[in-house]
Amino acid sequence: MSKVLILNNETPESIHIGQVISQMGLPFEIKSDVSCLLEADQNELALILMDATLPQGDEMETLLKIKNNPTYKRVGIIVIIGEQSDDYLARFLEMGAHDFVTKPVHPLELQTRAMSILKQQEHLKEVDYQNALLELRMEELQLQEEVLTEQKTTIAQANEDITESITYAKRIQEAMLPSMDSIKASLPESFVLFRACDIVSGDFYWFARKQLSDYYHKLILATVDCTGHGVPGAFMSMIGDSLLNHAVHNLELHEPDQILTEMDTGVWAKLNQGQNNNRDGMDLSLCMIDKREKVLKFAGARHHLVYIQNNELFFIKGDSMSIGGEQRKSQNRTLFTKHTIDVSVPTWVYMYSDGFQNQFGGKNDKKLMGSRFRQLLFELHSLPAHKQHHILKAKLHEWVGKSEAAPHQELELVDDVLVWGFQLSL
Repeated sequence: MSKVLILNNETPESIHIGQVISQMGLPFEIKSDVSCLLEADQNELALILMDATLPQGDEMETLLKIKNNPTYKRVGIIVIIGEQSDDYLARFLEMGAHDFVTKPVHPLELQTRAMSILKQQEHLKEVDYQNALLELRMEELQLQEEVLTEQKTTIAQANEDITESITYAKRIQEAMLPSMDSIKASLPESFVLFRACDIVSGDFYWFARKQLSDYYHKLILATVDCTGHGVPGAFMSMIGDSLLNHAVHNLELHEPDQILTEMDTGVWAKLNQGQNNNRDGMDLSLCMIDKREKVLKFAGARHHLVYIQNNELFFIKGDSMSIGGEQRKSQNRTLFTKHTIDVSVPTWVYMYSDGFQNQFGGKNDKKLMGSRFRQLLFELHSLPAHKQHHILKAKLHEWVGKSEAAPHQELELVDDVLVWGFQLSL
């Protein structure tokens, strides 16, 4: 329990004061020397009753020592005065005494003043305690903020490193795509609209010119949409590119249905899809153009073909199976359907992934859908290739709600976009 210290000699007067304090239910101790404060516990000391005429005659110095010691910051001090002047009392109060009582000490007055100061000091101690808790909480928050700042910096650096790595991967992916110069050398009126949803893409296009003799060659074209987009799709695109090269250049396969069957077998083998639950794969359109025979042969894995002749649009649906990914009931090779198209008259051909038609936009924020996309192609087919490319790009921006005039605005695509259009005039 907190006690009261009476700074005075042990006189009848100081004993009387102690008895008054005792009636308040507080223990007391009478000491004549301020050095006793060095032995007191601040938590045990609640109040100091200090006689204005200490035996040593150094009342002011004693009060100053008490007030300058932070240990007794919240200990109340009452000065007991006798015949001293008002100026003398004022000096005590200026130096930090909280109150005073006059001699002879009246019990009720002392108890009332003591109780008032004790309550006040208890309140201030509670304020100190709450402030200490607040400071501790602030320190904790500061530490948490420093940790969060450090984590944020670490995450930002990791994100920057990852982004730089993926951006470099984009350069590799772009280097694997056929150049427009090589495409236009065989198909002068052609364009490719290619927009990745992320930095790298799960869509890619592929082109090969197979020289069979001095005056005879075939063109093989593919638009491929791999499972997912971004990094997972980009990994699958590397597999797709490798399988196309193997089928066409190593195995010398030229028929679209045979190439798709070989690719399907290859995906299953590379991803061990007969032994695990992996169901990644790819959808694609593949065309072979035989200029001598003036035919275009097409096979599709969940992707389709649009061609326009004599101002009439034709829509050829691909098969419902993907390349890889499907659950097989047997080890038999998947067979795809080959379509042969006479292109002896001028023909516009369009190969595409489902990215353009799957974009959300318009007034109702819905998908463009295939029928509307095919109508758009029909409306454009009489224009030169470069104008078709420009209009399709503008339509894409318009549909998803971005202005083409503001190139700094990134398109918020939900899927990679790939459209390849070319004219055959054989």
